[in-house]
Amino acid sequence: MGPRFPVALCFAAFVLFPTRVGAAPAQESPAKSAVPTTTSAKASENDSNSSEAYVFDLIQTRIAFEADGKGYRDLVARVSIKSESAVREFGLLTYPFASSFESLEVIYARVRKPDGSIVETPASDIQELDSAVSREAPMYTDQREKHIAIKSFSAGDVLELHIRWTIHEPIAPGHFWFDHNFFREGVCLKETLEIDVPRDLPVRLRNSDPQPSVRDDGARRVYTFEKVNLKKREESKTPAWEKNYRGIPPPDVQVSSFSSWKEAGDWFDALAKPKAAVTAEIRSKAEELTKGKTTDEEKIRALYDFVSSRFRYIGIDLGLSRYTPHSAAEVLVNRYGDCKDKHTLFAALLQAVNVAAYPVLISSSYRIDPSFPSPSLFDHVITAIPQGESFVFLDTTSEVAPFGLLVRNLRDRQALTVLPSQGTRLIATPANPPLPNYEVFHIDSSIDTKGTLDAKMKLEERGDGELALRLVYRATPQNNWQELTQKIVGGMGFGGTVSNVSVEQPEDTAQPFWISFTYHRVDLPDWKNHRIVFPAPPIFIQELNEEQKLSKDPLPLGSPQEVTYESTVKFPKGFSPLLPQKVERKYDFAEFSATYSLKEDTLHGTLHFKTMLNEIPGTDRSKFSSLAKAIEDTERSYIFLKGDFLSTGILGGVIPPAMFFGNSTAAIPQLEQALEADPDNDALLIRLSSLYCEDGRASEAVALLKKAIDAHPDVPEHLHVALGKAYLRIPDVEKAMPEFKQGLGNDDENSGLNEVAYALAEAKVHLSEALEYSSRAVKGLSEKTMDIRPEDAEPSDFSLMLQLAANWDTLGWIKFRASDFPGAEKYLQAAWEIVQGAVIGEHLVETYEKLGKKEKAAAICNMALSSYLPGDPATHEKLSGEMTHLRPFLTNTSGLSGASRSAHSVDGGVALSDMRNLQVPFRTKLQANFVTGNFLICVSNGLKSNDAVFLSGAEELRGAIAALAALKYPQSFPDDTPARVIRKAILSCSIYSKNCTLVLMVPTDAAVPVPLRVPAPTNPG
Repeated sequence: MGPRFPVALCFAAFVLFPTRVGAAPAQESPAKSAVPTTTSAKASENDSNSSEAYVFDLIQTRIAFEADGKGYRDLVARVSIKSESAVREFGLLTYPFASSFESLEVIYARVRKPDGSIVETPASDIQELDSAVSREAPMYTDQREKHIAIKSFSAGDVLELHIRWTIHEPIAPGHFWFDHNFFREGVCLKETLEIDVPRDLPVRLRNSDPQPSVRDDGARRVYTFEKVNLKKREESKTPAWEKNYRGIPPPDVQVSSFSSWKEAGDWFDALAKPKAAVTAEIRSKAEELTKGKTTDEEKIRALYDFVSSRFRYIGIDLGLSRYTPHSAAEVLVNRYGDCKDKHTLFAALLQAVNVAAYPVLISSSYRIDPSFPSPSLFDHVITAIPQGESFVFLDTTSEVAPFGLLVRNLRDRQALTVLPSQGTRLIATPANPPLPNYEVFHIDSSIDTKGTLDAKMKLEERGDGELALRLVYRATPQNNWQELTQKIVGGMGFGGTVSNVSVEQPEDTAQPFWISFTYHRVDLPDWKNHRIVFPAPPIFIQELNEEQKLSKDPLPLGSPQEVTYESTVKFPKGFSPLLPQKVERKYDFAEFSATYSLKEDTLHGTLHFKTMLNEIPGTDRSKFSSLAKAIEDTERSYIFLKGDFLSTGILGGVIPPAMFFGNSTAAIPQLEQALEADPDNDALLIRLSSLYCEDGRASEAVALLKKAIDAHPDVPEHLHVALGKAYLRIPDVEKAMPEFKQGLGNDDENSGLNEVAYALAEAKVHLSEALEYSSRAVKGLSEKTMDIRPEDAEPSDFSLMLQLAANWDTLGWIKFRASDFPGAEKYLQAAWEIVQGAVIGEHLVETYEKLGKKEKAAAICNMALSSYLPGDPATHEKLSGEMTHLRPFLTNTSGLSGASRSAHSVDGGVALSDMRNLQVPFRTKLQANFVTGNFLICVSNGLKSNDAVFLSGAEELRGAIAALAALKYPQSFPDDTPARVIRKAILSCSIYSKNCTLVLMVPTDAAVPVPLRVPAPTNPG
């Protein structure tokens, strides 16, 4: 939940004058209040600002205060208007003022034309109106606005403005305060701020850069700030939930006449305390509400529930209605009030039953500087009740918040607790809620043979999550609760319909809040493809962007919480799921698990997420990213089904995997039968079309795919890609390219990018497009590899290594086709070093031959013929032919790129093995004659050292990490794009050998197949 920002007082065009004044507009928002400023004709001619919509030549602010708190604020501004958008932005200016204690005078608003002529905006074009805030709550604020419609205004003009606020009745007699932020939202050639105060008054000043000049002028002291802003502030990519977690930093400049927080508290207490007087009506109501209550806690809870839930909250920030509350007796009769009114009634009722309560001034937006006493940043009032040496903090404005629950942006904040008898002071509010913070979702569901899901669901919330739900259900008529529940459930990703909705009464805050309902969904997504997504809502965990990942600051998590999603799915007779693998991640700050069990035809699964800390150390941000990735992968994983699907009965229920992955055209008749029985199965369709092309029947593949596409209401991207590949095999390149473009889009993680790029390279057509697609794919994949954390690597991460090798191979092959042989060598060599597949090897052989590197070509060809990934018959035939003329160049050392070399390396299989064997200079005391350890090796480009992680094995080998990290591995990188290669390895050490031996595992051994994942899964609903 983000910070609650004050009401905006001016239009967005005027975010340049962030000012809060304690005797001018007392509650101008430092983020939203504004004053237009101007730019001279000279500035408009500045070529460096030619692209700006407007440029400020001058923003001049002058504040003057007297000892009694009276004073004025002057604003002079000039802005050069360079575009029609700026004309619209500045054409109507709006300025607020508090009519009960100040006046606003427009001294001039005029336009200076390019020819030097001046057009004044007459007083008749300036209107005085009630502000939006005062229209919403006329009894609670005297705020009004002046609206200035600039006359004869167009691009090329210079707008000039002079406005003055005059304080004729101070908010706090004998005191004043003022806040200011310098303009950073565009170009300002000169900004000045002048603060004029009595010299003999002990005024406090707090500021960041720039530093002021100070001069004494008789009985006055003047502080002058000057600033230039030549470009718009670049927004940080760190989101507000992290950047402003502890509140927005204080304004650039603050002035206050208060000498201490006690003095500020005494002033507010003098306003509020008389209003909390106990009248006969107050006492009678307090006695009625606490009748039968024997302890103070019972009485406090009863009175809290009454004031919180029975009195409507008028959401006006502290100060917009001045600082004096209405009397408790008035609020009791009115049945509504703002924050200070609700506190006043609550305090009076408590006083009537002999319980002391005190007001607390707090900011929902800003960090408070403890060394600078000023009420300017406080925008809310809550209640503090002494409990021994500490306090219970209560906020009655939330209406349906459980007892003691403060919203997130009021927790762990410095707040001014007004304690006249004990010493008013800043006290930190609690960092966490006083009650458990959890969410539980139970789903009990069943699916029939047609893929229709019926379920009973119940959501239970306690803590932060329940308040928003209570408020929205309370604000909705009960006869519309089913419609509201439908929207909430839809927002969780469930697309079915709800009925029989039952909801805990929003006002019963003593109990957790829950919603229960029945759920019905027909045509469950992917049921026809024999798979489902585990039925559960998403766990909302924020992904980190690159700027956040690089930060060393602690990462806020918020208050500890626990999320449990428990779901059962009963499948129809004859169907059962392939049980998903257990997922478990544990860190000091959080833990996540996904566990599954199967009993007969019913799948039970539990997703559990728990945080234990309020913030993560900056050094653990990578672990947070790994956790987020694990959760996302789990939520997106398919659960595959087996059983008597009607559409696959012709094959006995389960399609043999070889039918999808085999290269033989002999599978065509079986695939045709399967597709006839299951016409919506895209996997069958694409495999059959591919084999048609291999069998020289590309036109049949085109017809098959076009028919399927015509039958699809929303054509999947992969069908367009498959159709494009079929057109290439006809060949009809010009029809292929539009299909490819439709199928690819702008997603750099689209798996079709590499597929299309390789197809174009094979056909040797549109190589520039192929290069673009492949480059995008490589970039996106390389970025994904950088998210891998060696200490948390999973099988899916090792699968990325296979993909990276394939993508590098494609890009290298495209460069080869374009006759960029040196460029091809770099990508193909890097791909070969990861995966010694026959296809990659064949591409590298051809490249080395073009470069005249016959010995290297011979070595690679020899190994590729013995590859554990032999490729198709055509590839083997090519390699055999190349080996015939390369054999004279084959030696026992050629082309092995830094790997160990043996006298027998002319044997291709031995040479491949040698590539993965490295000698490690490591000695330690062994517990046996021969020991082994399993490690993960991580090599990244651009880094000075590698990473090594001990996984298991002989504990004494854990000390080899440094030696392994310092080793030179046979892995190159083709370009400067950050990428990471991980390998599993076995370290063997013997008392009889000087060095240890490290054997890098074949990547396919580590990359255990994982369930396919949907790009953006839909819950079973």
